[in-house]
Amino acid sequence: MKRFAIALAASALFAAGCSSFRSPYDYVENWLIREDPVRAFAINSDVIYLQGDLYVDMKALPAMSSYAKSEVGNGRFNGVARVFAPLIADENDLEAALDWYFRYHHEKNRPFSFIGEGKGGALLKAYEEKNGDWLRKKGLVMSYYTETTRKGFVNDSMVREIRRAVIRARYRAQWGREMPEDMLKD
Repeated sequence: MKRFAIALAASALFAAGCSSFRSPYDYVENWLIREDPVRAFAINSDVIYLQGDLYVDMKALPAMSSYAKSEVGNGRFNGVARVFAPLIADENDLEAALDWYFRYHHEKNRPFSFIGEGKGGALLKAYEEKNGDWLRKKGLVMSYYTETTRKGFVNDSMVREIRRAVIRARYRAQWGREMPEDMLKD
């Protein structure tokens, strides 16, 4: 009986140690932009944004952060979407960041969009091609990719299209049919 109690205690400690694994994306410093989950109540959709230059060293971080916040942050998606912009170096980082997002921030039937520039856009596009059906079931409504990083890629027209896609997705989820075009207003 004593051996059983010791074995049980050891297995409990082992299980506790295994369950405490944390994703690098649990830490805010691994994100250029990571929205507060509280805003989910006020905003109907999310944007996953990938920077044109992949994160490879700390020297690039200030410029990347400034660019991401000026292109995507600063209210451009205010009232339209929460923005998540992970720091990634490769495909494994992308999968870990998206796994974290889907596990902790994505809600069932919540519309989301992908925006990717340069190398980040190529990774997002490849991820979507590989997982497209699953992503659409999760709520992917729009994707924008460009092979270059350029100022002005994320623009008001894109924001308007994302807003319209979100409205259509909400209508479809509520009414089970497509929304008539004449009901969409800017």
